[in-house]
Amino acid sequence: MIKIVLFDLDGTLVRVDTDAFVREYIRLLSEALAQTLQQPAESFASAIRAAIRAVVADLDPSCNNRAVFERTFTEALAMPLDSLREAFERAQAAIFPSLAPFFAPDPAAVPLLHRLLEREIAVAIVTNPVFSLETIHQRMIWGGLPLDLPYALITNLDELHFAKPQPHLYEEVLARTGYEPDQAIMVGDDFQNDIASTRAIGMHAYWLNGAQTLATFADEVENGLLERLARQPLPFEGREQVMPRLLGNTAALFGMVDATPSRVWHMRPDPDEWSPLEVVHHLRESERTVQRPRLRRIAEEDNPFLPTPPQPFRPNSLTLTETAQEIAADFWRERAQTLAFLEQLPPEAWARPARHAIFGPTTLLEMAHFTARHDRLHLNQLCQTVGKCQAD
Repeated sequence: MIKIVLFDLDGTLVRVDTDAFVREYIRLLSEALAQTLQQPAESFASAIRAAIRAVVADLDPSCNNRAVFERTFTEALAMPLDSLREAFERAQAAIFPSLAPFFAPDPAAVPLLHRLLEREIAVAIVTNPVFSLETIHQRMIWGGLPLDLPYALITNLDELHFAKPQPHLYEEVLARTGYEPDQAIMVGDDFQNDIASTRAIGMHAYWLNGAQTLATFADEVENGLLERLARQPLPFEGREQVMPRLLGNTAALFGMVDATPSRVWHMRPDPDEWSPLEVVHHLRESERTVQRPRLRRIAEEDNPFLPTPPQPFRPNSLTLTETAQEIAADFWRERAQTLAFLEQLPPEAWARPARHAIFGPTTLLEMAHFTARHDRLHLNQLCQTVGKCQAD
């Protein structure tokens, strides 16, 4: 069943010549920065382009896109971050009015969003997260999109850790919103950024290629497209999907940790439930003591028997003195070891068999995907637990 529709923004929900807009955005922003900071405009333009390229290439799930952008931008200009950040924000606000004419509403967009939400299908805007949320909101306004709809997520520079066309971005989005690839469809106009990347992780995709438009997508939704997609057989989960999924889950954990108020980490919605901090701790300990050792056993032993893991700790039975940020960082160190181990496996190793106490006959590939599903289970638990604690 399709439970969420992911929409690209530029050229999909709003009408715009994206290449022309980006060129003009960089030109105007560079000129405004040059006037303020007394350096050649081309120096700023070159630094902005380098920073965007760095964000697109970066695959460190512990470092959000803003950190990558600002690090590259300041290094290229050899200027302190504080003065650059303030000047950047002022310059960006000053040029916004000049960029509005590039955008126009798509008449099909708003009715389609409302119709999906009426059907209790979640909606996320998955634009390339190389811009701040303020910049994305401006583009939405210029394109006639309401800001007050209950979007599941609007991707942006501060909250996300990957960028298009990396499939890791879509895994991060799904982990943050709580859906699986077969429950989602991506709608976009750029084949490489929006379609190929999502199909690579087993998602459905709808390409706005000229013959197919946002209006035709809306018509097909009304004529049962989402129901037909739900009946299609699920794509095979291959080894190519393992790394993006494990990295995307890790990035989602960092995003959730950053977004969670400090006051709720030790709260629990019920005495018999884990606190948010205990959920993060469990992910770390499971990676260290269960997930990676199990994968190693399958790779190193002939058809090993995999016993049921020991029961996790009881709620409120541990004294946790580390912060969530420290535990998440430690989890990433453990996950990085798992990824390094998996990356060096020859292709034939992924088919190595094992016998699981609960699942029966299995393979290394299947158990690697089980590790990713274990992530998702507890990321969803973390999200729900934080929500309950904040509601109390």
